[in-house]
Amino acid sequence: MKPAVLARTHNANEKETTRLLNAIEAKRGQVEELTVTVEKLQSEVDSFQHHYNAHISRYYLELDKVELETKEYRLRLQLRRENVNEAEIEARVESCFRTSRARVEVQEAVDDSQPTPQADQLPAPQAKHLQNLYRKLAKRYHPDKTIDAKEQHKREQLMPLINRAYHEQDIQTLERLSLGETDLHISEKTDAEKRAALQAELRNLNRAASELRLEINRLKTGRTYQLKQQVEKAKNAGTDLLSGLAKDLERKVKASQSHLARLINMWHRTQ
Repeated sequence: MKPAVLARTHNANEKETTRLLNAIEAKRGQVEELTVTVEKLQSEVDSFQHHYNAHISRYYLELDKVELETKEYRLRLQLRRENVNEAEIEARVESCFRTSRARVEVQEAVDDSQPTPQADQLPAPQAKHLQNLYRKLAKRYHPDKTIDAKEQHKREQLMPLINRAYHEQDIQTLERLSLGETDLHISEKTDAEKRAALQAELRNLNRAASELRLEINRLKTGRTYQLKQQVEKAKNAGTDLLSGLAKDLERKVKASQSHLARLINMWHRTQ
């Protein structure tokens, strides 16, 4: 082969390698931004869900309990009119509403004030993998290891996310952020093999970005986020949507409790 042909081939290979490196760097930046976006959205959804549970869910639970008890006493009164004995009445009530009662008891057992249970201990190989990922990312993204203000701001966003993922054993998030490795450490491989490795890394980054976009869409179209948006829109218009809903539910609970009390009195009068 003529030297000129060799030079052109070498130049083309270098250009392709440079293109791949630039594409990987850009895509890695996208994955970082998308990961931060997912983290923020999830935090917003979790915070709103906690607020909603504290102010609204308890009314729905109380309403479910009262309505279930109301159905039970209606059945008791109906069976009493049919001259069914008391033991059979209680057996029928227990049988008819067993599933509903279990569902309410499960809801009642949920207590958001309790700390989040610790994740199960990972098998040794996975625990080691998790630790290695964390160490690599902590080294890559430590804010003190850059003097560029923009880069430092990005790292200050990513490090709490990395710490959270490590403590919650969120391997998937750490694996996504660890993509974009271009220091191949494979000097014994040919240029073609190195380019193939870069192409594979770029495909992995593209896949991670697609998964993150899907997750963002899932969060934004979810019921909790949609309700959060409605509440915020109403607040900007001067309306406290959750307080209004809470008051409406409180009225329904009191009305249902009054109706239940009448049924209980009727039941006791028939004994």
